[in-house]
Amino acid sequence: MPTRIRMNEVVPGPCPPEGCPPPTEIVCIETMKVYDFCFQTDTRSNLQFPIPSTCGAIPADALVDCSVGSVSCQETRRVPLENGGGLANVTLLLTVPLTFTVRTRTGEVICTFMDAFTFLKTVTLCAPEGTAIDCRVPSSSCDAAFVAGRNVHVSVTLCILIEANALVKLLVPSYGFCVPSECVTLPSPPVECPPENLFPPQCLPPT
Repeated sequence: MPTRIRMNEVVPGPCPPEGCPPPTEIVCIETMKVYDFCFQTDTRSNLQFPIPSTCGAIPADALVDCSVGSVSCQETRRVPLENGGGLANVTLLLTVPLTFTVRTRTGEVICTFMDAFTFLKTVTLCAPEGTAIDCRVPSSSCDAAFVAGRNVHVSVTLCILIEANALVKLLVPSYGFCVPSECVTLPSPPVECPPENLFPPQCLPPT
């Protein structure tokens, strides 16, 4: 974390214009090191899911809403590249749960059901032996959903974040331990409802 000097003390924050002071020691810390970190947008088009018989009759002009649930991701295979210096082809299995709501043109809900699909994805990462692969999907969309017969057709787009990491011990320059400062307290004013400053202010450049 960058530091700044205040009252002859080194505290967290931006460095002053003249630069950070030299560290006072070198320490060994245990931390999670990220060996590789990448993202990829993946779109799966024209996916088809059968509408359960419990939904009953489906009008020909029915509409459908679709949402993506919590995507799970696991490593299934890792093949080191020859003379790759730690690079490897990592294959991931992603399981994508979906929730569908079928409606009439007037907005009446006919039924809601869930389904899922899986697919494999292979990426090249700096992933030497001993690293673990972490994969997550922070954002997604389910688009172009429509009903054809007894099937729902959709296109799903995922933003996939993949990283290779390992718990390591690192030598790092240090300014010593973090020492807490005294908290600033304000007198308790009468309750203001609604408060004038309902949202926090925008950050300003350091002076």
